[in-house]
Amino acid sequence: MMEEIRPVSIEEVGDVVRITARAYPGSNLLGPENSQRFSERVKDTLENDPNVSFHGCYRDERLIGIMKWHDFSMNVHGTQMLTGGIGMVAVDLLHKKERVAKSMLKGFLESYRERGICLVSLYPFRVDFYKQMGFGMGTKINQYRIKPSSLPYVGKDQIVYLGTEDREEILACYHRVVRQTHGMIRKTDRELKNFLEQPDQVVVGCKCDGRLSGYLAFHYKHAHEENRMYNDLVIKEFHYETREALGQLLSFLHSQADQIQRIVLTTADEDFHVLLSDPGNGTNNLLPSVYHESHVAGVGLMYRVIDVPGFFAKLSERSFGLENVTLRLSIRDSFLPENEGTWLIQFTEGHPQLLENSHADVSVQLDISDFSSLVMGAVSFRKLYLYGLVEVDAAEEIARLDRLFYVAEKPRSTTPF
Repeated sequence: MMEEIRPVSIEEVGDVVRITARAYPGSNLLGPENSQRFSERVKDTLENDPNVSFHGCYRDERLIGIMKWHDFSMNVHGTQMLTGGIGMVAVDLLHKKERVAKSMLKGFLESYRERGICLVSLYPFRVDFYKQMGFGMGTKINQYRIKPSSLPYVGKDQIVYLGTEDREEILACYHRVVRQTHGMIRKTDRELKNFLEQPDQVVVGCKCDGRLSGYLAFHYKHAHEENRMYNDLVIKEFHYETREALGQLLSFLHSQADQIQRIVLTTADEDFHVLLSDPGNGTNNLLPSVYHESHVAGVGLMYRVIDVPGFFAKLSERSFGLENVTLRLSIRDSFLPENEGTWLIQFTEGHPQLLENSHADVSVQLDISDFSSLVMGAVSFRKLYLYGLVEVDAAEEIARLDRLFYVAEKPRSTTPF
């Protein structure tokens, strides 16, 4: 039996649509109209998007699984890094439970590693499935359902409507936010075009002295089956560079109280509840003993380092704290054995350098999934040690290792793929 991972051709778009529609019944792609629209999107991507590609798993020349690969430019601890993303992993119904998804994931990881890329990410359809393949959990997100009047009001005199004619300003503002924010991914012109052309979407921004310093995009959603005046405002994107821009945008949302019941906002900001006068989400649920339910939380985006020494080499200019320590790092990676090993890394005032031979101050062992979460700043070293997910040969070094891998802000991303 011959198996191969290779790019999908334009002539195979029909098979891509068929496999995807049956693998994801909730996507409603089985109907002729939706199927045709999806087919046109796939063709457009294959012909016009240099950052996205479709790859398939071929068994005896027959396409039995497909996936979508993305090239991303991500801010990783202040370094703009080329990373990979994988989405739309779909297996033909006749070939479920034949390890097709495993073959596709392995092909993806090996291909990106061969290209010199050391970090990839994905949104999991099942967290445990991808954790077994070495992906570590990223930052949780929190979804609030806020009364508009719960937001602060400082004034909204700098708020303006934005449209397709403002695309360059929007892109420039977004990329300034990316440069400030660990984990954020740059937008391509194509992505921005698709974002701005979404129907029923409203975009407003904060302009101060002619410069766009923040914007939010939203749509309305009916919140009552029989009362069309009863609506929520659902925020799709919310970015700001300054506290002034944040204040103006929050004031705009506050001013919608006469017609909007709840503002639905999804954010990775762990402290967002602090600025709300009433953080309750409307369920009126109490948690023991008297804690008011404020939001729901979820895990999603997962990260995976696929080249451990390459990751530290790309971040040689990044300071991991100000620690001076030589670390013997041992990584377990059963899914990608070429990424498994032991390395000596010397941190000088936080800057990493790989060594061939040296005395190590401390030895650390952990799985690639937990290592990926650690170096992305999604979890602290101390917590991994407490949970029994990392082994250390010198317990007195735990505080120093915790400082070494500390990040002020966990990674954030608003890029769907």
